Amino acid sequence: MSSSAAWPHRFVGGALCLDFINSVDMPGTAREQDLFVDYAAILRWSLARGSLTEAAHDRLAAKARRSAAAAEAVWRDALALRADIRMLAHALRSGDNPAPLIPRMNDKLSRLPLAPALRLRAAGAGTESGGNRVVFDLAGVDLEEPLWPVLWTTAALLVSDDTAKLGECQASDCDAIFIDHTNNRSRIWCSTETCGNRERVRRAYQAKRAVKAAST
Repeated sequence: MSSSAAWPHRFVGGALCLDFINSVDMPGTAREQDLFVDYAAILRWSLARGSLTEAAHDRLAAKARRSAAAAEAVWRDALALRADIRMLAHALRSGDNPAPLIPRMNDKLSRLPLAPALRLRAAGAGTESGGNRVVFDLAGVDLEEPLWPVLWTTAALLVSDDTAKLGECQASDCDAIFIDHTNNRSRIWCSTETCGNRERVRRAYQAKRAVKAAST
């Protein structure tokens, strides 16, 4: 697979850290699929989302092949980080006190390096949209690098007004978290083209069955 292979799902969160936690497809259903099956999958996500350049992706992929145990440890850390950020997002959405979760996040943030310089990546270089993207100019040296932009953007989100705009997809087989920028907070789907269409078809089918059952 080319390092610039597209990620199989759309990015709908409105923040890099939210797209990171939305990496479980159809959760809680028989078709649930964790898209982060290994470290290589996290690298592919990072390239498609624009948090790694293609060169950094390739260097880290090569290092992961040489240091499989270390790469697996980072992968497990990534899954734990994803769970922590999801718990934070749910607490903020529901109005619960996120204070118990903050020390663990602070501990992770305290070990982060400073964010590197930014660079413009050329069109078509692995991004989902194919357009130009400004990306972190990470070196591709430390196997933990894919997690750093997730933490940087988590901190930025937590101190922003966008925490009051967090929404959750209302489709029966999706719990994607997103920032709802509509004026009246009316967004109910993570994507109208995917979950919205699928849910409308499902509801129409259920309504048709109910009418048929009532007429027999």
